[in-house]
Amino acid sequence: MLVNTKKLMDTFAKKVIKQSIRNLEKQDKIDSGKLAKSLNYNLEVYPSGALELNFQMPDYGLYQDKGVKGSQSGRKAYKSPYKFKGKNIKQGVIESWIKRKGIQGRDKKGRFITRKSLAFVIGRSIALYGIPATRFFSKAFRQHYRRLPEQFAKVYASDVEKFIRQTTADILKK
Repeated sequence: MLVNTKKLMDTFAKKVIKQSIRNLEKQDKIDSGKLAKSLNYNLEVYPSGALELNFQMPDYGLYQDKGVKGSQSGRKAYKSPYKFKGKNIKQGVIESWIKRKGIQGRDKKGRFITRKSLAFVIGRSIALYGIPATRFFSKAFRQHYRRLPEQFAKVYASDVEKFIRQTTADILKK
């Protein structure tokens, strides 16, 4: 039942995920690739004809999408429900990112500073001023959702018509 409707929703979900990954690439927000690889969906079609589509991503994907307000300023993510509470973020997170990117900081005199010191300064800046919203998923979802209603109505009506014909034929055979 609802074979064509399921195909349509499956295609919709795949397009949203593909566009989300493209948005991450355009904004140069892919670092290790874990977020892009973890984007997924789950589509359920119930016997009653109800559909349920859930998109899945790690929590930090939501932080990237909606942004995070800083503890002092929320200008970078003014509509975000998320906010840093402390004056710095978890130690080691930024340090591993610095190592992966090959970033080396310098002080005012031009001398190299330790990774730990650089990580502290970057982490404090992120916690105080926040993470800007990328809207990588929100934009992709909105873009493809706008096209969905008219397609959905046609396909769902076709599936329901097939179901009614089949059910009627089964009843008449008895």
